[in-house]
Amino acid sequence: LNELGKLNEAQTSYQKAIALKPDYAEAYNNLGNLMRDRGNLVEACSALIEAIHLNPNSADGYFNLSLTIKNMRFNSPNQKLYSPLIQLLTTGNFIYPKVMAPSILSLIKQDPLMKDLLREKGVVKKIKDATYVIENLFELKLLHHLLRVCPIPDLEFEEFFVNMRRFILENIYVIKASDQLIYFLSTLSLHCFTNEYVYFETDEETHLIENLEEKITQTVLNLETPKAKDILCLASYRPLHQYNWCKQIKTLDHLEELKKRLIDEPQLEILIAKKVPLLGDISNNVSNKVRAQYEENPYPRWVQLALHIKTKSIFEVCQQLNLNLHSENIKNVKSPSILIAGCGTGQHSIRTASRFSHCYVTAVDLSLSSLAYAKRKSKELGFSNINYVQADILHLDQINKEFDIIESAGVLHHMDKPIAGWKVLKNLLKTGGLMKIGLYSELARNRVIKIRDEITSLGIGASANEIKNFRHLINMSKENDKKKISDFSDFFSLSECRDLIFHVQEHNFTLPRIQECLNELELKFCGFEDQDIVSKFKKFHGKGSDTYDLMLWHQFEKNNPDTFGNMYQFWCQKI
Repeated sequence: LNELGKLNEAQTSYQKAIALKPDYAEAYNNLGNLMRDRGNLVEACSALIEAIHLNPNSADGYFNLSLTIKNMRFNSPNQKLYSPLIQLLTTGNFIYPKVMAPSILSLIKQDPLMKDLLREKGVVKKIKDATYVIENLFELKLLHHLLRVCPIPDLEFEEFFVNMRRFILENIYVIKASDQLIYFLSTLSLHCFTNEYVYFETDEETHLIENLEEKITQTVLNLETPKAKDILCLASYRPLHQYNWCKQIKTLDHLEELKKRLIDEPQLEILIAKKVPLLGDISNNVSNKVRAQYEENPYPRWVQLALHIKTKSIFEVCQQLNLNLHSENIKNVKSPSILIAGCGTGQHSIRTASRFSHCYVTAVDLSLSSLAYAKRKSKELGFSNINYVQADILHLDQINKEFDIIESAGVLHHMDKPIAGWKVLKNLLKTGGLMKIGLYSELARNRVIKIRDEITSLGIGASANEIKNFRHLINMSKENDKKKISDFSDFFSLSECRDLIFHVQEHNFTLPRIQECLNELELKFCGFEDQDIVSKFKKFHGKGSDTYDLMLWHQFEKNNPDTFGNMYQFWCQKI
């Protein structure tokens, strides 16, 4: 009934099934999906929460709840959602927390307790006031769980935590080390490590941190044990693994998650980087500049990932995306060889490895730091079908292999000549093979282009301090157009902010330009990856419109310029 479009009858059937069998988790799950498709997100949430309650191990339940929640913005409190959302953030890899963060933050903002705390913006003047804030935050476990796994894309929350961090630093020697303070500082340390210490700090804070560093170092040299609150305060400003004494201290032994992520994992990546093979040389001037950026700021730092729940064959993926193929033969490939050209810290390669059945993935990148991060996360998640190699796309012809699928998202537009890199990839693709490409949209990045021009005109560099200071200027600005750059979630971590508005090399595309490139390379456009965007296109042009006509898409984008804010991501086929 659902597939036939008889939604009322389908809804009635699910409700009857639930009435007959109240513990029927699958019926709640299907009802939740139906209600989401109908736009009834509140009812969808209720049904999916019940499905998870009845079957806590249901990957489908968590995944469907995440699809529903990420599109919601809350205007009233709902504490019933806290427990399932904490489960979403802590159980498996069903979601990418960064995508969920705006919705979760909108819910937390409606909590009466958080409303009171945010009203003061984290500005406290007395120890007892700070203690009151920290004790109340201790009750908001959902916020703590979110802070521990991703940057939070919200300027109001950022201001709150910047002010709280500063007050604690200024009073670190007198504030009482309660369990609540240790928990708060642990969360703040993990959060600041994950956002790569993007928060603004004053000259006074820098001076105080230098004094704290010196005090802790001297304590260790005296063979004494530094206090946990001192170490955690420092960790909310500086990465602990950079200190020679980080492995000597026992203070953090009872804080296993913190010790693992702030010390053990970064040090493991240093060892992994030494064993990553190099294919060819990296001699292009722009390639070397891009590599230097990502060695300094591996992009992005992440904790959890939304893996595909079930692997699918190429045939199933093509059917799901409704790809318009030149040749159907690719659908018959059972064990595809896949190249990820520019894998970064592994999100792309791991998600692709979880998407295609019986695949083998070769993932390359310029940056050793990024590759080491990717290898560590791949092993952590149990993926043994990915081989990581350091290489420049321009020299990938030395790989002496052809691939059934090649994916390169967010990479070609950072090359000196994108079309040159694209040609190399096309030559590595088997005839009839599929290619997924991601390129920046000139229309969607209009705000970014203006900010980049301003940065260039002011002569601002891309050091960590310059990025922090410029972000602070944006946050303090009264110009709405300038502040709109914070609509991009990438604004809220150092590597992503650098990638967004401080990148050493960038090109932007239009759909007519992409059509020219496809013609030149003899590639056939097969369709866009994001099916939600395809649905919006159909509403704009009508259901019978040609979803494979890039000129029609260009008309649609001109009327909806923010559509491809996360890049054009599309599939094409080698003719």
